[in-house]
Amino acid sequence: MIPFVCPQCRGALDSSPERYRCPACSREYPIICGIPDFRLRPDPYIGIAEDHEKGRLLWAAAQERTFEELLRHYYSITKEDPPDLAAHWIPHSLSEPAIAGLVLQAAGLSDAGPELLDVGCSTGGMLITAARPGQRRVTGVDVAFRWLVVGRLRLREAGVEARLVCANAESLPFPDGVFDVVTAQDSLEHFFDPLRAISEGRRVSRGGARSLWTTNNRYCPLPEPHLHLWGVGYLPRAWQAPYVRLRRGDLHPYWIRMRSAREWGRFFALGGYSEARVLPAPLFAPHWQSGALQAVLGVYNEVRTWPLVRQVLRWMGPRLWIETAP
Repeated sequence: MIPFVCPQCRGALDSSPERYRCPACSREYPIICGIPDFRLRPDPYIGIAEDHEKGRLLWAAAQERTFEELLRHYYSITKEDPPDLAAHWIPHSLSEPAIAGLVLQAAGLSDAGPELLDVGCSTGGMLITAARPGQRRVTGVDVAFRWLVVGRLRLREAGVEARLVCANAESLPFPDGVFDVVTAQDSLEHFFDPLRAISEGRRVSRGGARSLWTTNNRYCPLPEPHLHLWGVGYLPRAWQAPYVRLRRGDLHPYWIRMRSAREWGRFFALGGYSEARVLPAPLFAPHWQSGALQAVLGVYNEVRTWPLVRQVLRWMGPRLWIETAP
């Protein structure tokens, strides 16, 4: 098993059932609900102590609920996530393993490498699909402790063994060069410092490792995909949060930062990837029941690779993915 290191100084750690401790810098990292917490900074939406408390409450609730029931329970007790948006998010969350399988297949990563790291793993949909007993070990990292607790139930329900770690993408608690595959589904726009997170993904990758990062395109002429508001991506950065607050005063502060294909190309070059391909991502929505919509997605996925169409979609398509090889 890949050992943990201190995310602050990368020193070796001492461990006990309750915590990890770094002798070099004297930092301590607790283990709560079976999940080690290596964060150096909190989730932007909730403090660390509050996150731990919510995680404990969710783990107690998980003992008598299914994953879907716990997911719905989470939104019922989280006032900052209004019911109309939760109604969009829940079906997507339930379909994440199916979406992850289609993404891995499209990227040619279904069987790549024995050690996979998913950054921004949320409730572990990618881990469920990517795990291969006896062939591939999977590790999921997320800054939201409470979501990892929900994911622990999901993994148990699916019968999948995976290591869940609470940590910042910008300061991963792993040694250099230990993962064969790094994935990050819809996480880039949520990172506090995406350039540093990209650099960390590069640091923990073995020579010859592959990575796949998917994200929403800032300049797609469709509603903002998280909140379903028109025009957010076309506004100057400084106006986006006030605009969202004006339109949706019932939400937590908006700090998502979607970017363009050109911006991501520059970030990955600065992050140490000499060959990063920023491409229009295929679209998968197995939770959509409409046959007509599925047919439209099939056509889109076919034509997105045509040279002229690809160039247009890099600018204004709904989603991007970045393929890298260190």
